[in-house]
Amino acid sequence: MLTRVDHWARGLLADGPKLPNRARLYRWTLILTIVGATTIAALDTVPGVWGPFTSWVTLAEQLGLVVMAVDYGLRLRLSCEHHGAGESRWLALGRYALSPYGICDFLAVVPFLLGEAVGLTADAATIFGLLRFLKLARYSPALETLGAVILNEFRPLLSALFIVFLLALVSATVLYFAERHVNPNFATIPQSLWWAIVTLTTVGYGDVVPTSALGRSLGGVVAVLGLCMFALPASILASGFSEEMRRHDFVANWKLVAKVPFFARLEAKQIAEITALLRPHRAVKGEVIVRQGDIGEDMYFITLGEVEGEGETGRFSLKEGDFFGEISLIDRRPRTATVRAVGRCRFLVLNARDFQKIVAGYPDLMHVIWETARARQAGALPS
Repeated sequence: MLTRVDHWARGLLADGPKLPNRARLYRWTLILTIVGATTIAALDTVPGVWGPFTSWVTLAEQLGLVVMAVDYGLRLRLSCEHHGAGESRWLALGRYALSPYGICDFLAVVPFLLGEAVGLTADAATIFGLLRFLKLARYSPALETLGAVILNEFRPLLSALFIVFLLALVSATVLYFAERHVNPNFATIPQSLWWAIVTLTTVGYGDVVPTSALGRSLGGVVAVLGLCMFALPASILASGFSEEMRRHDFVANWKLVAKVPFFARLEAKQIAEITALLRPHRAVKGEVIVRQGDIGEDMYFITLGEVEGEGETGRFSLKEGDFFGEISLIDRRPRTATVRAVGRCRFLVLNARDFQKIVAGYPDLMHVIWETARARQAGALPS
């Protein structure tokens, strides 16, 4: 049974697209605290950087530690309440503590608390201080996306790394035989391997270079091969990121489309086809979505929030699941109303060209659109 403290903590740690004000304030406080603590840990490596402000910086660091300790304690407490059927609280607590987020929360706080008792060296304080930055991964999908890309592209990446290593070994061996008698830097294959790695990665320190004509000729070939091979792992990661983002956007748009009652009657295949045609759009409070008299090229489906407007039929408001802008697409006439966002809103936007595709493929949906448009033109519904 949740106590008042649990309800309060759940409100602070709420997650989702529409956060309550206290959760948004708490999140930004925590983010600024993490960024500040990481900055302090990095600047602490500069001797005398704080000067006469050392005591104030120490106080700020201690306050940041308190904030992160409270955050870790709240998450530990709530993890006990989120246990499934037949699962003990201790098992739920252990699942959170051993999760990637739980480990990051632990490293941000516990080493410093233990350090107060047993003593924490300056190097250890710097390392753990910089590790606090990993707490921000909870609010950014970047690390999760990177992990997914690496897992999805693991075999191509492994193949690319194998080719790079093989090329480095062959290059080192060739330069070893070409330079071993005239250049002490190539006296052994391990020594030559340093030059091969530096050259193939296009770093080119210049501390080891071939001196003979044959060695320089072969070195030029290796340098050109390095330019070609350097792009291979990068292109694999780039294409993997692009594919992962497309997959993420498709899943997100699918969920938005499935939530709209207008599309509820469709099958999964049909939703997938329409998802590819709709574009997500966001609006802030007070933003004008459409303006009366403008030529309309888009139709809007509300997936989150509320809009209000005024037009030929008077004032009106539309909420999640409603749509507007269809009259301009059907009759090719100017907008009949001006619509503004009441608060933060999200829409799925359908342009005129894709509107014709849906009309041609799904006559039942077109019938609903026609009926709604006629009712709005008659004044029975807002336009």
